[in-house]
Amino acid sequence: MRNKLLAAFLGLTLGTSAYAVSVSLLKGNGFRDDLGYREDKTTMTIENFSMWELGTVFFYYDITEPTTDDGQDFNDANNTKYSNQFFGGISTTLSFSKMTGKQVGYGALKDVSLRLEIENGSGNGNFNFQNYFYGLNYDLAVPGFDFVSLNTVLRDNPNDRGVGFQIGGFWQMTHEWNHWSRFKFTGFFAASPWNGDQDSDANPFFSKNGRYLTTQPQLLYDLGYGLFNKKDRIEIGFEYAYFLNRFQQKDKDEKVLQYMTKISF
Repeated sequence: MRNKLLAAFLGLTLGTSAYAVSVSLLKGNGFRDDLGYREDKTTMTIENFSMWELGTVFFYYDITEPTTDDGQDFNDANNTKYSNQFFGGISTTLSFSKMTGKQVGYGALKDVSLRLEIENGSGNGNFNFQNYFYGLNYDLAVPGFDFVSLNTVLRDNPNDRGVGFQIGGFWQMTHEWNHWSRFKFTGFFAASPWNGDQDSDANPFFSKNGRYLTTQPQLLYDLGYGLFNKKDRIEIGFEYAYFLNRFQQKDKDEKVLQYMTKISF
């Protein structure tokens, strides 16, 4: 099943047409240092959003401390904090409206799509993981927003018993007064009421094991529009990263304000 899913992803990416690529650099201080990482981090994010005949493909990867080699040794009492980390994934949507040739939606609901995603990463130098998501994506028309997209998916971790459930969403809002005053408010959230590997066989839906919430809203100023009269090329601003139960560990919350620069091609 997972090999077939990967093959489907590869086939879809070969058929993409319109696309947008961006590279962001983020710097923040105040990350939890009791999870094996340092309090201060620099993160490089690479993103690629593509549209094709039947839907979309989104690719992203976060590389923490991309220019730093910790030389970390867990046996060295003076060097216990690790900073290098790799995290990302690729997702695709298949529009039911485009596949059937008929509008699937009503009112504010503009379209419904099949959503597939593969997520993977590494941490602490010796730990890696991979998750699979499959479910539905809902495109909404909300006044004042460029786009709003919600999704409900099953979350399949090969190392966990059963599957979990996740609710997620993406949004973007742009306000422009003149070429020196253009701002963008964008971001995403993901939350899970249960993870699939529960500590309560009798009542898994109400078990607190594996619950989490993450959201990372960004406020960006379009500097490139003012300097070069080109929109969405060079943006600067802030990202607020909030994690409830970081890494799905109970009571390991994290709140960090990061400043960032984003360059799009």
